[in-house]
Amino acid sequence: MTPARPFALRLFVPSGQPDGMRIVEKTNWSGIGFVVPRSQLKEFTQRPEASRPGVYVLSGPDPEGGADRVYIGEADPLGRRLEQHQTRDFWTTAFAFTSKDGYLNKAHAQHLEARLIRLAQEAKRCRLENAVQGRSITLAEMDRAEADGFLEELLLCCPVLGFRAFEQPTGKPAAMSRRLFHLKGPDASGQGFESPGGFTVLRGARGRTDFVVSASPAWVTARAQLVSQGVFLEETGGLTLAQDYEFSSPSQAAIMLLARNANGRTEWKDAKGVTLKEHQEKAAEAASQEA
Repeated sequence: MTPARPFALRLFVPSGQPDGMRIVEKTNWSGIGFVVPRSQLKEFTQRPEASRPGVYVLSGPDPEGGADRVYIGEADPLGRRLEQHQTRDFWTTAFAFTSKDGYLNKAHAQHLEARLIRLAQEAKRCRLENAVQGRSITLAEMDRAEADGFLEELLLCCPVLGFRAFEQPTGKPAAMSRRLFHLKGPDASGQGFESPGGFTVLRGARGRTDFVVSASPAWVTARAQLVSQGVFLEETGGLTLAQDYEFSSPSQAAIMLLARNANGRTEWKDAKGVTLKEHQEKAAEAASQEA
């Protein structure tokens, strides 16, 4: 595995408002990205980049408390297509990507759309709204290399911009180099580790089938979505986690397994029974002493 390399992003807010449209550029990348609040779509469509081909993502919260709803598409031009999506009620933010030098074409965009849809399906971190899956098209060898290179850079930008629907856990080999924490409860058990996006639980973890009566309906809905996506498999005696999966926090991970409200910082413990909370406090104390 190639080690992660440091990289730099330039973030520009043309309106001067912190919650306004943001423009992102990455060092040595010919692409450019836009984070567009729905209320400021007009500001994007008036820019020259909106007349180019590209790929976009619409994202919005699930009112029932489940994973964010996401729609992935491609367009030429981007601006006109995003305006047509005003008929969709669910989205609050659009992420749009195109090239600065105009080399990205319609075929590149279609390839990117298909790849992003596939990545979102595999990651299972969102509720995908696409009724029709992206078409996998045949590209010339050089065009495919260019599109895949563009995709790599785009995927580096997304988490920094707060969009994590394409991310997948680093995998068990990487997990073995981290401190593992364990959780046990009635009909529930699992092991996992702290990860950049929250807390990753390893494949094979067991979850209690039914939530307690006092559990938040939002948690019940969230886990039902994970079952429908195939993240959890319904088996005799409980649920089984079908893949390594990154939850947004240690508490969410604990709640999904224990089927009750839980503080993940105290539920997750290492092999000696030391809680995640104690480890975090020791790390914070050590950092303050070194400062």
